[in-house]
Amino acid sequence: MENDFKEQDSKEDDWGQPPSPLTPENQKKAFKAQMILGFVSLIGITLPGLLYWLIG
Repeated sequence: MENDFKEQDSKEDDWGQPPSPLTPENQKKAFKAQMILGFVSLIGITLPGLLYWLIG
């Protein structure tokens, strides 16, 4: 069985975009994003338990 995939050349110099600088504006955006993710994950964890408790 032959391997049809071609090996990709590794690009040591291509690491993508550098991280954004740590400024007060970026810190506020990151904190807001973390709060939204935390709230959504909290709902995602508690909602099935609440539904199971109410229905079951």
